[in-house]
Amino acid sequence: MAELILCFIVGAAIGAIYFAGLWETVRKLSDTKTPVRRVVLSYALRMILLISGFYLVMQGEWERLVAAMIGLILVREVMVRKLGHASNRFIGGIANGNRGH
Repeated sequence: MAELILCFIVGAAIGAIYFAGLWETVRKLSDTKTPVRRVVLSYALRMILLISGFYLVMQGEWERLVAAMIGLILVREVMVRKLGHASNRFIGGIANGNRGH
């Protein structure tokens, strides 16, 4: 059980780094001359982190992978709730989303 908790914590840490990198990429897109390069490089680096981190955590056991993924998803939910509404103001949407109404 302690091993799965550790995998959960590592998954949450990977998620925090992954989504913080995504947030920084999106925030700095308007400041760069080559936004496509920034997006592609950010995506590649974040995927390398994600896949290699999960591979190392998993060690051939699917239960460990599931625990790490739950940590990642939990961090995503926390970041969306914390940053999601503020980001809508910057992008031009409204607090509850823009559904064309």
